[in-house]
Amino acid sequence: MSAPSSAFSRCARRAAQRGAAVVLALLTVSFAAMLAAAALADFGHGLDMLGGRHDQAQAWQLGRAAVDWSRNILADDARRTPTDHLAEIWTTEIPVTAIGSDTADGSVGGSIRDLSGRFNLNDLARNGRPAPRAIARFARLLDLVGMSGAGANVTAQALATHLQGGPTDADPSTDPNAAAAAEAGTGAEAIARGGRALVETRELVLLGLVPAATFAALEPHVVAAPAGAPININTASAEVLAAVIDGLSLDVARNLVAARERAWFRNLGDLQGRLPEGADLPAGRLLDVRSRYFLVTVTATYGDAVLNLQAMLDRESNWPDILWYHTP
Repeated sequence: MSAPSSAFSRCARRAAQRGAAVVLALLTVSFAAMLAAAALADFGHGLDMLGGRHDQAQAWQLGRAAVDWSRNILADDARRTPTDHLAEIWTTEIPVTAIGSDTADGSVGGSIRDLSGRFNLNDLARNGRPAPRAIARFARLLDLVGMSGAGANVTAQALATHLQGGPTDADPSTDPNAAAAAEAGTGAEAIARGGRALVETRELVLLGLVPAATFAALEPHVVAAPAGAPININTASAEVLAAVIDGLSLDVARNLVAARERAWFRNLGDLQGRLPEGADLPAGRLLDVRSRYFLVTVTATYGDAVLNLQAMLDRESNWPDILWYHTP
């Protein structure tokens, strides 16, 4: 058998090279197609993300608008009425309401809750000084919600120590003038001023001062606000009233709260006239019939975005200021 000619060998090599080139071309095209598909997928994901950000931004704007609407309601209420109570218009919860043709476009709803009827935790120490009467009242409140008397006293003292955040110039337990100044302190201090003031009530649990089970019972009765604002007797719970009014039992306080639903207190003298013998209103500006602090809770939706927003308002002046926003 004769050996293959050189011409045949050259043809075979050229055929193999053409085959390899075809395979390489096919691989290149396939790789390019995969890159194109990945690029399109990234583009689509980018559009989805852009759309999601747009929906979130719109939901946030709806939430902010609802907070500003609440501020307007409270400002109008302050101009029209000298008292705040739980039968006023601002206490009505607004159900989720469609914005546009239906809820698919967007919706918003929410509520305004009074916080001035609660015991202010930051009152236990003002400007770095402990307030003995406030400490005693907080211990009484802890006892009323189920903490033992000894444990309540220890917890109240521990919170006051935390709030002081540093040495004091005088010991209020031995200096009656310092104690009176601490008890009568007023003004709109920032929440975080003067040591380590609380911003949220749940810090009691985070700091290890109150067990979670106790906090669940305590939470409806307390607030973390700038120190010095009086408690609204028209919105305070029976537990808070019994804690701050000497000689008032919890059962009698509950009767006062029930009667208050039919006829709210128009002034402090009105409450004094309904107190039993042996119970007296505390001295100073501890109590009032108006509210300063409020919590606005908003649920806003737009497209696929859902926003749950809370804002704490301070109505020291007619137009309420926003102390903080929170997205639980």
